[in-house]
Amino acid sequence: MINYLYIVIVLILVSANIKADTPLEIGIEHDKKLGKFVDLNLEFTDSDGNKKKLKDIISKPTVLSLVYYHCPGICSPLLTNLAKVIDEAKVEPGKDYQVLTISFDPRETPELAKKWKKNYISSLERPFNEDFWTFMVGDSLNIAKITDQVGFRYKSDGKEDFIHAGALIVLGIDGKINRYLLGTEYLPFDFKMAVIESSKGISAPPISRLLAYCYSYDPQGKKYVFNLTKVAGTIIFLGAGIFLAVLIIKGRKKTNKGELNV
Repeated sequence: MINYLYIVIVLILVSANIKADTPLEIGIEHDKKLGKFVDLNLEFTDSDGNKKKLKDIISKPTVLSLVYYHCPGICSPLLTNLAKVIDEAKVEPGKDYQVLTISFDPRETPELAKKWKKNYISSLERPFNEDFWTFMVGDSLNIAKITDQVGFRYKSDGKEDFIHAGALIVLGIDGKINRYLLGTEYLPFDFKMAVIESSKGISAPPISRLLAYCYSYDPQGKKYVFNLTKVAGTIIFLGAGIFLAVLIIKGRKKTNKGELNV
């Protein structure tokens, strides 16, 4: 009985450790926001200096990326890999989906957005109409609203930059959040399925959800790292649970045999 009590105490402590390890400040709240809606009346300024509401831009499933253009960390790899998956995925940009990139730094200008648009459009290998990838900037109010609505959490590093995670957010034409592709690298098949499901209004959890659990964003290194503590804690928790179950079952079998012998 003492052994059983000891195991239960260990399980409780490990479980508490796993919950405490969940990031609270920086990340993508994909579990909370999936299936909810972005306000299509939010207004941003495109790379040509034109103010537009989202409802005037979004006419098909839309792959949204939230970045800031002078980012020294993950924003460039995110958009580089987005361009790569646009080339490789077997869905047609402009026909099956469109792309929307919005800066969450209100200090950035349409001129900077135009420079970034030119760089990434020119990096594409497949034929691509530049009208189907819109780069935008916005004021602090609209930025705060859209980042909150999609569950994009970030904060200033106290200088010129921001600490944030990376993801693609796939929206339906009605603004419904249908899919998240977490991190900065994307599989063509995952991208294709996200677009197809979004066109049908299907809200599905990210295929990379397991990877998101195993990896955590490192604000200092500005990259995703394998979270050994969380994974090891989970394995210990599951192993201890199985061990406890085996002990209980064996204990019951011995009790039943003793009763039969009597």
